[in-house]
Amino acid sequence: MFINEASKLSGATQRAMRLYESLGLLSVARSGKYRVYSQENIDQIKMIREAQTLGITLSDMVALKDGSKEFDWNLVSHFLIQRQQEVESNIKELERLKLRIQQYRTSIEKCIRVLDSDL
Repeated sequence: MFINEASKLSGATQRAMRLYESLGLLSVARSGKYRVYSQENIDQIKMIREAQTLGITLSDMVALKDGSKEFDWNLVSHFLIQRQQEVESNIKELERLKLRIQQYRTSIEKCIRVLDSDL
């Protein structure tokens, strides 16, 4: 299938698909000057897009391929463990921030009540 149909099936823009290919994340067959996408290419594009939703950048993905044609799945697994730890750390930090905001709001509300009672 050509790029227009592949774009519709994968949900990626044609520009993004060309970028994935230029970065070495996608290897597409050619027929003359046209790119010919396979179902495997569509699956790869979907995987790239899903990885991006997890916060994995294209440059991260390029590094995970480590110059080879396929991903180093042990490296991918290790990377995902690190990514999960980062997310968990961010959640803890956000929980601390949420608590500080709540405490600050409580302090402000007490100040407002004291001011209102003086009037």
